[in-house]
Amino acid sequence: MKVLVVDDSRNDRKIIRYNFEWHGCEVLEASNGKQGLELAAAEKPDLIISDCLMPVMDGFQFLHEIKKFQDTKIIPFIFYSAVYTGSREAELAASLGARAFLAKPMRPEALWDEVGRLMAAEPAGEVVEQKPWPEEEFLKNYSQLVAGKLEEKVRELTETNESLLRLNSELERRVVERTSQLEAANRELDMFSYSISHDLRAPLRHLEGFSQALIDEYATKLNHTGKEYLERLRKSARRLTDMIDALLELSRHARGKLAKESVDITSIAKEVAAQLARSQPERKVSIEVAEGMMVRGDTRLLRVVLEQLIGNAWKFSEPRGDEALVEVFPTELEGRPAYAVRDNGVGFQMEYADKLFSPFQRLHAQDEFPGRGIGLAIARRIITRHGGKIEAQAELGKGATFTFSV
Repeated sequence: MKVLVVDDSRNDRKIIRYNFEWHGCEVLEASNGKQGLELAAAEKPDLIISDCLMPVMDGFQFLHEIKKFQDTKIIPFIFYSAVYTGSREAELAASLGARAFLAKPMRPEALWDEVGRLMAAEPAGEVVEQKPWPEEEFLKNYSQLVAGKLEEKVRELTETNESLLRLNSELERRVVERTSQLEAANRELDMFSYSISHDLRAPLRHLEGFSQALIDEYATKLNHTGKEYLERLRKSARRLTDMIDALLELSRHARGKLAKESVDITSIAKEVAAQLARSQPERKVSIEVAEGMMVRGDTRLLRVVLEQLIGNAWKFSEPRGDEALVEVFPTELEGRPAYAVRDNGVGFQMEYADKLFSPFQRLHAQDEFPGRGIGLAIARRIITRHGGKIEAQAELGKGATFTFSV
């Protein structure tokens, strides 16, 4: 049996095709009534299974045209639709000469069994030819059907729109509520930061000041161990002050609005490199910055990222002496445009890479490479706020590469 399947859904055609071919049928496919009409005239199928709602020419128009021609009007025609499934549609289909009106979806075997039952109930040789509808009568009934379906869809869309409006109103209320809560939390964070900045700094200054006074005024009365204890106390106070400053800086970069604009990564990288060179004129570091690197983001914050990454590359490449090399270049990260800062310095073991982006986590001793241990945490916080990602690749003794997307 040769079956013509007319449906604008490729998946639906495929399911029917595999089903009927498995039962030994030859299956032809068309994506709308116009194509179906051409195939029906050329191939003379034994059965047509058609959807109703299709572009160019829908199923009802297709059936009406089929019944106009001597060679095609006797072909059994079955509607298989998921949209036009009401009694009015079934009545119009029957009056136009459709054998049946089946509602999607049906299991493949159920569809095959139903088609087989319909075909067996009225053998092709006994089909009574049906006179085609006059064009005016068809258009009248077809227009009424379409108008009814449009009214139904309008009602559905109206109800959906009203539901969406209610949902949108609720979401707006929740956004206002959450924004208010966030603003309150930020105010509390600001107060906490102020407390840290002022209330904790004063005792630390007292600790360091009185420790220094003890050393200056009572040095002759202190033995070596006493002086060493006082010096350790002063260093700890300075270290705690540095940590407080670092936490405040991290907090500052985590808040506030992003002022996004076109950012010249190349220009900023060159400026940062020039500042580093001026700060240590005795060092001879080759810094290579690729041209034309542009991105959209917050210029001030992305400058901080480059200062941290290029500054680290400058610092950790110092043991290379005159062979120190720092590169800034465009690349990709997980399929997105990205930028990388690479050095040929001391590197690190990759098993500890995750620790790098946490505050105060260091892979090198303070006396070997001084720093606060907060720079990469700040860089990741800024990159995350831009919706990007940052990752590190390194090998001990062979340098490191930090890649970030925005």
